[in-house]
Amino acid sequence: MNLYVARQPILDHELNTVAYELLFRDGLQNSMNYNIDGYDATQKILSNSMVAFGLRNIAGNKKLFINFTGQNIEKGDVSSLPPEMVIVEILENTEPTAALLSTCRELKKKGYKFALDDFVFAAKYQPLIDLADIIKIDFLITKTPAERKRMREILPKHIKLLAEKVENQEEYEQALAFGYELFQGYFFCKPVIISQQTSQVDITSQLMLLRELNNKKLDLDRLESIIKRDISLIHKLLKYIINSPYASSSDKVHTLKQAISLLKIDGIRNWINLVCMKDLSAEKPNELFTTLLIRAKFCELTAENIPNTKVEKDTAFLVGMLSLSDVVLGQPMEKIINDLGLATEIRDALVLHKNILGELLKLSTDYEHGNWQEVKIWCKKNHFPEELLASLYNEVIQWSTKVNEGISSVM
Repeated sequence: MNLYVARQPILDHELNTVAYELLFRDGLQNSMNYNIDGYDATQKILSNSMVAFGLRNIAGNKKLFINFTGQNIEKGDVSSLPPEMVIVEILENTEPTAALLSTCRELKKKGYKFALDDFVFAAKYQPLIDLADIIKIDFLITKTPAERKRMREILPKHIKLLAEKVENQEEYEQALAFGYELFQGYFFCKPVIISQQTSQVDITSQLMLLRELNNKKLDLDRLESIIKRDISLIHKLLKYIINSPYASSSDKVHTLKQAISLLKIDGIRNWINLVCMKDLSAEKPNELFTTLLIRAKFCELTAENIPNTKVEKDTAFLVGMLSLSDVVLGQPMEKIINDLGLATEIRDALVLHKNILGELLKLSTDYEHGNWQEVKIWCKKNHFPEELLASLYNEVIQWSTKVNEGISSVM
């Protein structure tokens, strides 16, 4: 059996990632396939995810929101999961029967927390409201500002409200003003264009390094001259060397040029991609950087494995890493591309979403959003084994967690 999993971040009011909702599919079926029984689907998800992936590998140190039907809860499926790790998300069509409520109360005593999904107020749901720790308000269902504000006014103050399907900055700020505490959606991946004068980050050195990275042959002397101009880059490079596998404990750095040579070409490429992009996105939610890591590595690994197609894996990685540059820098993508002097194939992928690189980028975004039907279409078109793609994505999730931890130790 093939099991596909994506995760959607849930952020707090300071835009820190506090949890993920798991988006599972048993094979790359259309996410709106109503022939799949919710109870059976959840059972398969639980049994296979625990064995195949390990929930801790998927979640890192974050909590996981997992959808449950009333039948799943009554049958004891929740108890297979550690209470400190999961939020039991009760689906919107769940009837609050006496048996369900009794089971939920027992689970609450054991430390489990509950969220109500796609909530629309009705008197019959009062017993579930009394059990809830979090209530999710779908902004595509609750559409007007008045309705959204009213939800905070009528629901108990101790219950956290989660604004779901928040897709732009305006909706996020509106929810924040109304007293919502958690936010789910890809609003943080949408660009907010700012003037060059109002940017709070000095990006000159980082952009110059990224531009050098685009050259087919790295000029180490040129890299040295760029790094010398920025004391923070020197510190980051030296710290990175200490924690990297490229240098041994016996290697002592005497000059900047020696430090660069210790990393070798692959090492310096990794450092530029990871550390510089992390620095550029410092004013943004950390999840933005995590998203870039996942896109970049997923594009790279997929490019390596596409049959009968030659795609440079390093170029694919760069496309993924630059895919949200307009969000990170607050400038139009076209301007950033011109400033970096990017190759035409990268320009076409990022701006026009053309060519195989553009298709790889779209594949990565479809996967992260759980657009399974689009993923299936891509696999069929490129004769790519679906089970391999799922395996690569799971590998990427674990890799990004380790990289994030490593980068944090040198920042």
